This record gives sequence, structure tokens and C-alpha cells, in this order.
Amino acid sequence: MKKLLILTVAAILAGCATTDHRDAAVLLEFRTASESPGPGLTAMTATGSEYTVYVSDEAVLSNADVRSARVIAETDPPQIEVVFTEAGAERFAQVTENNIGKPLAILVDGELISAPEIRQRITGGTAMITGSFSEEEAQRIADGIAGRRTGGTQ
Repeated sequence: MKKLLILTVAAILAGCATTDHRDAAVLLEFRTASESPGPGLTAMTATGSEYTVYVSDEAVLSNADVRSARVIAETDPPQIEVVFTEAGAERFAQVTENNIGKPLAILVDGELISAPEIRQRITGGTAMITGSFSEEEAQRIADGIAGRRTGGTQ
């Protein structure tokens, strides 16, 4: 049975409402994180949040690990479904298994969007990103993930 990771996005990305970004690639990164500072970690706070997490300098998953991304607009607010490649799904399952009880940072274009706590090993190869963004912004992110994955321009 597929398990979905529901990732809560706390903020609308800066500048997205006024610029047409449909053709711009988006860099999606998943990084391990901690609630305490340490070597190789950078303090980050999601826009609209006061919660600081300490994010690894290295991504454990990125656009290259994504098979597809699409908007599910029937929900309010819209969601972005991310489907990992086979290798990405295996890596995601391993990362979640090894980091239960810790935050997993989700970055878009270098900005911390969210850092939900990993509660269990997540299998199935699918993640859902939800948040307070418009349908247009969700579409820009989904299109941009695929554009970056396939070598799109920035």
C-alpha cells in the first residue's frame, strides 16, 4: 500500500505572484535536518515561521530523483504530488527510516519551505506538498521541478 508523505508548506514563495515563472526551472531539495546546531548544518527559518531548524548542507534527494510532479487543484489549497524515480523512492525510504523523529527540510530554490518531522519509514515513492500557495504557484513549482529534472533553464 502506498504511503503518502504530507508535507506542509508554510509560506508563499516571494515574488511568485507578480512574475510569470511557468518556464523557469525550480530546484527542489530534500535535506536532513536537526533541531540543534552542529557541524555541516545551517540555521534556516521558513518564511512565515519562527521555527528554526538546522539544515544539512547536502541534499539527500533533488530533482534528479523525481519522475514527475503535478498539481492536484481539487483541494484547497492546491497540492503538488511528487513521484520519485525507483532509485529516489528507495533513497527516500532509507532517509526516512534513518531519521525518524527528526525534521526533513524541503527547499525550493534554496528557500526552506517546510521541515516536517519524520514519523515513520515512508515507502511508496510519492510525496504530497501542500501549502498556502495559489494554484498558479503550485503549477509553477510542479512545472519547474520537471524542467530542472530534464535540464530546463533557470
